[in-house]
Amino acid sequence: MTEPPVPSNDNGPMKAPPATFEFLVQTMFTQALMAFGKIPNPITKESLKNLDTARHFIDMLEMLEKKTTGNLANDEKKLLEEILHQLRMTFMDEQPS
Repeated sequence: MTEPPVPSNDNGPMKAPPATFEFLVQTMFTQALMAFGKIPNPITKESLKNLDTARHFIDMLEMLEKKTTGNLANDEKKLLEEILHQLRMTFMDEQPS
């Protein structure tokens, strides 16, 4: 069986980022920001707001926080807490007055 080709750019083969807790949390954070319409989708270049999807990413991060209680390094715990705080505040700001 042959291996699939490795994606490349002008600088040679692209490598996947390391599989870390921080990268997972940052990825979910970025997805939530896209769902809030705060950053454009990198593929479509469009900013679309979908609060249900944003709430889903907050819920996923909250579940991750609960499931990892007592098992995170201090910097990982702080990162998750800060991201959840920022996303919760953004969600509240998006609610109609």
